[in-house]
Amino acid sequence: MAHIQTESEWQEEMSAKIVEFVRHELYMELRYLKLALSQLQLKSDPDLRAFATDGAYLYVAPEWLIGIFEKNAQYLGRAYLHTVLHCIFSHLWIGGNRDRKTWHLACDIAVEYTIDQMQAECTKRILSWTRKQMYDRLKEQKQQKQGISAAVIYRMIENEELEQKILLQKEFYTDDHRYWPKEEQKNAANEDARKQWDKIARQTRMEKESRGDETEDGEEILAVQLKA
Repeated sequence: MAHIQTESEWQEEMSAKIVEFVRHELYMELRYLKLALSQLQLKSDPDLRAFATDGAYLYVAPEWLIGIFEKNAQYLGRAYLHTVLHCIFSHLWIGGNRDRKTWHLACDIAVEYTIDQMQAECTKRILSWTRKQMYDRLKEQKQQKQGISAAVIYRMIENEELEQKILLQKEFYTDDHRYWPKEEQKNAANEDARKQWDKIARQTRMEKESRGDETEDGEEILAVQLKA
């Protein structure tokens, strides 16, 4: 007797097709990110309402993913790129003993700033007032030649009032960080994932340099972080 596909099996099949579509759309405009975009393996987690990763898997709730794709497919491309950039920049593994919530916020701001400055058609969005204010502060840092990274942003915001941090968290939240390894829980698998992404970051940098594309502001920021 032929197997009759269940609803959950159909959802997982559709999820895989949607993620492949999202990767392809990003690749068409950001070809130097090909290796990074294809690295994460899809894994189901029905409790999620956003993408999540541990550096090896892309965790997603199939029902949520299908619903978002039907309403706003472009959002998924930006959200997926956000998660991938966390891995490229090693955000999951370099938090150290910093305050975890503040570090996660700093990482989200760093990634969102990079994406917004890149001005890729597939990830464009209108800047809110809160976002614009933060970006103006970051540009001041750049003018002072202090560079822009999650570590720099962490130092900028670590003493902010709680109310301001909550406002920033609401603005820059994009993906779920529940699978990021805690400092006390790091193990060989975590280290292997980090080494793999370090390799991907180097290859991405070389790929971008070999293409010799004209560098936009956001891509310059990306290039600097890849060298970090």
